[in-house]
Amino acid sequence: MDQTSTNREFVKRHFDALNRRDLQTVVGNMRPDLYDHELQGDHANDLQEGAQRLQALMKQVPDLTVDVRDVIADGDKVVVRAVWSGTNEASQRKVEFHGFVQWRIVDGKFAERWATVTPIMEMPEGANTFEW
Repeated sequence: MDQTSTNREFVKRHFDALNRRDLQTVVGNMRPDLYDHELQGDHANDLQEGAQRLQALMKQVPDLTVDVRDVIADGDKVVVRAVWSGTNEASQRKVEFHGFVQWRIVDGKFAERWATVTPIMEMPEGANTFEW
């Protein structure tokens, strides 16, 4: 398998681990020096901050799932378009948000991350999903 295909499959397994709530694997997929362009500040604690944000999101939306819609890979970069959905613990309403993330992979781990994500939106009564 070429490097592009290997990286594409690595990213798919990463999102599968997210859906299984396997945070050890999710965090283990990251290099300790991960540079996350979405986070604020000096990026010195990207790995820890990212894990804390993910844990907080999973507490807010305990049944959170990620539906990967597209995966595009080229060399060391992989771009994913995904829909995240679940139930807000506080309101018991269905929620959804959409996003694109681009990963740069070095030595089989995530080294860099760029992301664009919509705000979490509560679904209108009776709706199964937002059209996107």
